[in-house]
Amino acid sequence: MRVRTWAALLCCALATQAQELGGPVPVDQFHPDRDRPVTPRRGGTLNLRTPGDPSSINPICDNGASTQDVYQYMSDTLATRDRETFEWLPMLARWWKEQDTLELTDGRSFSGRLLSKPSEDPIRFAPDAARFTFAECDLEAVERVGADGETERVAVDSADFASCWGQVVTVIPKPELGLPSVRGTLERPPAGRFTVWVWEELPAEQLLSVQQSEIKQVLEGPDGAKLEVPALRQLAAFEFHMRPGVTWHDGQKVTADDVLFSLETVMNPVVDAAHLRQYYVDLERWTKVDDLTLRFRFKQQYYRAFSVIADALYVYPRHRYEPWKFEGDKDGFGRHFNAHPDHEKPIGCGPYRFVRWERGTQIELARYDGYWASNPGGEPVVPWIDPLMPYLDSLRWVVINEKAAAFKALQLEEVDADFDLEPAIWEAAESNEAKFTDRFVRAKVLSPLYTYIGWNADRQDVGPERQIFADGRVRQAMTLLIPRTKILRDIHRGLGEVVTGPFFSKGPFSDPEVQLRPSSVQRAQMLLDQAGWVDHDGDGIRDRGGVDFEFDYVIHNMRDYHQKVAEIIKEAVERVGVRMNIRKLDWAVFLDTISDQKFDAVRLAWGEPSAIETDPFQIWHSSQAGNRGNNYVSFKNADADALIMAARREVDPVERQRLLRKLHRLLDREQPYTFLLNMYTLGFYNRRYRNVRFYSIGTTPHNFREWFVATREGR
Repeated sequence: MRVRTWAALLCCALATQAQELGGPVPVDQFHPDRDRPVTPRRGGTLNLRTPGDPSSINPICDNGASTQDVYQYMSDTLATRDRETFEWLPMLARWWKEQDTLELTDGRSFSGRLLSKPSEDPIRFAPDAARFTFAECDLEAVERVGADGETERVAVDSADFASCWGQVVTVIPKPELGLPSVRGTLERPPAGRFTVWVWEELPAEQLLSVQQSEIKQVLEGPDGAKLEVPALRQLAAFEFHMRPGVTWHDGQKVTADDVLFSLETVMNPVVDAAHLRQYYVDLERWTKVDDLTLRFRFKQQYYRAFSVIADALYVYPRHRYEPWKFEGDKDGFGRHFNAHPDHEKPIGCGPYRFVRWERGTQIELARYDGYWASNPGGEPVVPWIDPLMPYLDSLRWVVINEKAAAFKALQLEEVDADFDLEPAIWEAAESNEAKFTDRFVRAKVLSPLYTYIGWNADRQDVGPERQIFADGRVRQAMTLLIPRTKILRDIHRGLGEVVTGPFFSKGPFSDPEVQLRPSSVQRAQMLLDQAGWVDHDGDGIRDRGGVDFEFDYVIHNMRDYHQKVAEIIKEAVERVGVRMNIRKLDWAVFLDTISDQKFDAVRLAWGEPSAIETDPFQIWHSSQAGNRGNNYVSFKNADADALIMAARREVDPVERQRLLRKLHRLLDREQPYTFLLNMYTLGFYNRRYRNVRFYSIGTTPHNFREWFVATREGR
């Protein structure tokens, strides 16, 4: 049985989406000289404007976008997605295998391959078999049985290799690499170009035929909402074989110990990693086989099980944190990790190393000459990374908070790029005249990031009588009062789209049948009346139980337009007898206020690095409310929990799409957020930078690993 993948569906059943998420991404799409060929070269610095410092450079404890923006260039994960085809590419891991798991009522347990649909009776199961993923560049040849019954050898770099797809072959890796030789059906991942799958074959006598009645029944799901399901789990066990010779920026080797240390750190409840910990609640076993081999096994079926190990787990250098000094003191180590000085000057294993951080001024990274994929002047280590990469000598994030000063710095070429623009700057005459556009590229890309107003149903520093937004009717009324199209038109100059839910409108999970709720003062007033919020004492302010309808709306000081949006909302809600106080906070104070849930309403944004593989658990599941989790608004709904858990289990993407679209409709009814806009990412960057692409998936739409300076003008 082959598990369908999003890449395949995007090429067929889901190809009708309004925006193609997969496929070739234009190079230098917005550059006026995009048709002029240029040759990649090393050299130069990119000075990127940022509106403020991150809290730290430690994404395990800090979920801020600016933290991830910097750290991603200092680190690698076990694997990463090709941002055009969505194929998984080996990075710190050289190859891996994936298995299903099966538990029987007689106590036996297996890892292997399910060869039938899970609902069939009996099922067919191949114990110990796996699906192997290899980089094609690591293979020398395959052997197959020809029409004459003779074994023939086909070189991977030969024209005949394409005829082997779908055939049972024996894969022969390059002998110097020490990879296993595997017999199985050879496939290319859907839309893939760099890796191969080998679906391992077993003799018929080794296969199991198992009646449904022989499969153990287990309870799965969160406490209070467990379901009885068969202990047959697809894609639940993984074995990663790491690439030898990879080093940390201090020269120490990257090993399996570092990966397990990083996982165990995230799992430590004292470590400030609730936003990551929720990914691993179903991981039951993780073991080190040797210095470069790791095994993981999940106790529940989870469609993102592979990706949360391969790509969501930040790998940290164990030797820097000395966990052996805290043997038996997990809490002590958690506190030690949270406060470790390396979070201000981290050591990674990626293409750039830390140089300095001058708070309020700049963060600087420089190319790491020992990066495993770099080989200037030589052959590529892997074909998806040019041996000259990263091309730029250094990256600098230059802190400029005030927008006029930021634009002036661009004009003076004190900074080279700014992807944090406000619409007023984008549309200003100065940024559109030839004096500017002759030197800078103007880029505009719709991003899978949405803005919203979160209505806190359980504010932690007030009593129950002040939990204004615990009532869904009140939240619905707020959405009906807020003029979203006016905000888009007047504040954002139309540079975005009004949204109805948390899923990217051009992706597979957004339900196109959910219609935008038009503003309606009359309908909002009726809902507030029904909820008991009426002006009983005639002072012009609605009240209930002697408590005025007065709430705090929290914004941060990093964006000028947040104040303007807040003022529009304040005017709209106060027309119906609601008092709104705008609280503008410094970024660090803002983050603590939100994490501690000491607010009534907040304007925030959320972006999914992968619009094709979203997991709403950390935002919407009731278990993620409190304890500094990402369910900041304490949304608790049993039906939503059930849909989220069902979607987590579902490995069939079409069925998962159905479940998440149903969740979209539920969130539209409940309005825990007033969903505002999908915004365009607006950017200016100097025309001397080339090889610039803007992607639909990833932490940011751009990837500075790929940029280079086309002339010797680079600083």
